[in-house]
Amino acid sequence: MTRIFFRLLLGGVTGKVLGLLREVLLAALFGAGRVVAANRVALTATLIPINFFTADALSAGFLPLYVQYRTERPAMALVLYRTVRSLLTAFSLLLAVALLLGRAAWVDLLAPGLDPETARIAATMLGIAALAVPCYVHYNLHTLVGLAHDDVRLINIRPSAQSLGLIAATLLAYLTGRVELLAWGFTVPYVLLWLFGIYWVRRRGYLAGVDGDPDARLPDGSGRRLALRMFWHRLRPLLLIPVILQGSIGVERAVGSLLGVEVVAATEYARFVVDSCMALLAAPLGLAGLASFARMEPGAVAGGLRRLLPPVLFVTVPLSLILCLNSTGIVTLLYARGEFDEQAVRISATLLLGFALGIWAQVIGYTLVKVLNARGRNFQVAIVMAISYTAAAGLNLLLFRHWGALTLGVAASVGGLLMFLVSARLLGVLGFSLKLAAALLPGTVAAGALGYLLAGPGLLRLVASCLGILLVWVGYAALLPGLRRTFLLGIWARLTGLAGRKSGV
Repeated sequence: MTRIFFRLLLGGVTGKVLGLLREVLLAALFGAGRVVAANRVALTATLIPINFFTADALSAGFLPLYVQYRTERPAMALVLYRTVRSLLTAFSLLLAVALLLGRAAWVDLLAPGLDPETARIAATMLGIAALAVPCYVHYNLHTLVGLAHDDVRLINIRPSAQSLGLIAATLLAYLTGRVELLAWGFTVPYVLLWLFGIYWVRRRGYLAGVDGDPDARLPDGSGRRLALRMFWHRLRPLLLIPVILQGSIGVERAVGSLLGVEVVAATEYARFVVDSCMALLAAPLGLAGLASFARMEPGAVAGGLRRLLPPVLFVTVPLSLILCLNSTGIVTLLYARGEFDEQAVRISATLLLGFALGIWAQVIGYTLVKVLNARGRNFQVAIVMAISYTAAAGLNLLLFRHWGALTLGVAASVGGLLMFLVSARLLGVLGFSLKLAAALLPGTVAAGALGYLLAGPGLLRLVASCLGILLVWVGYAALLPGLRRTFLLGIWARLTGLAGRKSGV
């Protein structure tokens, strides 16, 4: 699992560097106004229905079963792939048509606070983005086929390709004045990624028949029915999850539109910072966990989690402190140029503060949920997600008139905390996690106090605050024997072990 995690992590770095360039360029050229808000709404309107039907179906329904079949009955793995591919083809084509025909009504429902001109721009962009739906869905399937073979290349190239497309589209939209071109930055990369995915899985022979023999006899119609039945058996407990998850995202977008166009645009600028951390930590951990924990014996799962959680906590807690205490400085450093004015800085920093409060819990919660998926405990996953996202949506609806933009971030953090607590309880590591958190609490308070005193306007104070937090944090862990053994030595062992494997030792 460690090897897969670091490969996903290193592959995501390039994509995040390009993603930062994309967001900085978008902020400088278009600020946090109606064009950016329309683009955010259009992409959300495209992704919500896609993820509503496919996200859990693929990651939690298809992948674990495909891995199991590859080990036990290789021919059935190919049958499962072909069956799921046929279902996704029909679904994605129907969805693309539905989005094209109903784009105006869908935008009005998702973002009721938009003014008519912004809503019109968003509907135009949605029509363009909808063209990429079949390619997006099939590429997701190809990435999981690769992951089942411990190949993360298709996952790693996605963020870079998407960011390059959006950078090119941003420049074209600004230079030509045709703002709808922003949406082609989503569509064109996924058409190209889909074509490359087809080429890659065939070149690597991942879709060959039994034991790599393409001429091996595949199961008959009864085999296809069995594959579909097993897929449905794994997927059925998850049907509630997309309703809750995508509903929560829809509520967040609707609340943002009611708070103003700038909040819609600024939400994604703040989310980019937090999502970058999630993409570099939580997503690799979760995906690696799907492949690794699925192969573990039942009695080894808790032990594997006890080895995994300490270094994750050690990294994510100071990260959360840094983002919270320096939200204004970080937003100013990244975005405050060109059309991105002081109002945009203030709103984005407020949102970042709220999101960052619970980033440590979100990373761990996401990872634990994926472990539950890998163990086939999908009904319990539905419980975790229902609690987490219902709470987030409820907080957004109840508090947005009182807390304003901060509500969006705080609601997401509360949802992440609940996801962590409930999933840890179900996996039998809640007590262990709480003991670790309690041991870290004094260091958290000390590091936070110093970081707060050093924080302020300007790059120098931003750097001083970040370094102060890190020094106090590492020093606290080094002074206490229990923490030194649990965190520092554990991380060192993992890093040296990885280096030894790379060098062939």
